[in-house]
Amino acid sequence: MIKNIFIPKLGMTMEKGRIAQWAAKDGDHVQAEQVVLILETEKVAHEIPAPISGILAILGNAGDEYPCGTVVGIVAETKEEYQSVKNDPAKYGGLDGSGSGQVELTPQEAPLSEAPAQALTAGPSGRIKSSPLARRLAEMHQIDIAALSGSGPEGRIVKRDIERAAEAKRQTQDQKPLAVSSTVPAKETGADFSGKRVKAVIPMTGMRKTIADRLHHSTTVTARVSAMAEVDMTEMVKLRDHLVKKASILGFKVTYTDLIIFMVAKALKAVPIVNSSLIGSEIRIWEDINIGFGVSVMKGENESGLLVPVIRNADRMSLGEISKARKDLMDKARAGTLSLNEMSEGTFTITNTGTFSAMWHIQTPIINQPEAAILGISSIVDRPVVKEGEIVIRPIMPVSFAFDHRIMDGAPPSMFMNMLHQMVEDPWMIIV
Repeated sequence: MIKNIFIPKLGMTMEKGRIAQWAAKDGDHVQAEQVVLILETEKVAHEIPAPISGILAILGNAGDEYPCGTVVGIVAETKEEYQSVKNDPAKYGGLDGSGSGQVELTPQEAPLSEAPAQALTAGPSGRIKSSPLARRLAEMHQIDIAALSGSGPEGRIVKRDIERAAEAKRQTQDQKPLAVSSTVPAKETGADFSGKRVKAVIPMTGMRKTIADRLHHSTTVTARVSAMAEVDMTEMVKLRDHLVKKASILGFKVTYTDLIIFMVAKALKAVPIVNSSLIGSEIRIWEDINIGFGVSVMKGENESGLLVPVIRNADRMSLGEISKARKDLMDKARAGTLSLNEMSEGTFTITNTGTFSAMWHIQTPIINQPEAAILGISSIVDRPVVKEGEIVIRPIMPVSFAFDHRIMDGAPPSMFMNMLHQMVEDPWMIIV
């Protein structure tokens, strides 16, 4: 028996995957579930395990990119099967995606055509049966998963069900895709394009394309309103300095982002509508408070990306637990080892641009769909302010809060910002 190792489709927009490295050598004996391939996708590094125990035959080259579904490796149970693969690799794989059709798809990865839809069923707990990928795609496209019929085993909602619903939604809204230019950009530096010399060409693929698609989608479907304010960080600076001095005792070194996440979790609990999403025709207020935070990752001299790892149930965590969780997720983001699970199911996002510039500035962040709001914070800068009728110099941090006006009017955001303002200017109250 032989089993295929192929490039899986891990998201709606994923078309190709790049082999970052093989974790085992051609001809090695591998065990079932042993990681043999590291796949670089548009968002994260993904580990591919061996489907069975046997001998690994490598068909795809490390560093090369292949379409989803391409067979890039084989695990053979016997030496004879392994040798047969090596003697005629085209018969078993086909590195251009035109292989022999031996790609074995899981139910949620099967083609969209077959398998009649089955009635929606719930498990013993009453929860709708659905795959993790299906839930994430439903959240991304604002689709009510409970309104769908499942085509997976026992009525399970799988990826193809969400894709069908998303396509039906697009057709209903009559949203036509943008026309693709037929003009081929210059591929070499120094070449001319429309009378201008080209210094570098960055393909709009992978992470950059995903970011562009999601941000464009957000600005298209939301009624975004932005509110800006300034907060006096005098006491916050004192508290943070105090906690940093006690880092060896506490076991963690707190950052301003940690403190803001801790405070935001409390504010979201006090103003629940901010912790919500518009799904279909319903506003759903989430019981869980899962806070995402933006992490910028550099992919080259001229290319960067943005990942949003999520701290789950932040309202149930101590400041130390939040600090440790944030650092762990940030390290994984920059190493490219975040899992899809660690970037899913967020209910609110915080973005901090203060780490990139010490200059006073304010941002207008775009809401991370399908969340209801996003908070932007930036640099702490000494500025003149009026205190008790006198002009004094204080460390001031600008904040911006963008919310979806479809979900809430001005009162809840004002309550949220006011509560956050009070905690920031008197942070000692939150540690009692």
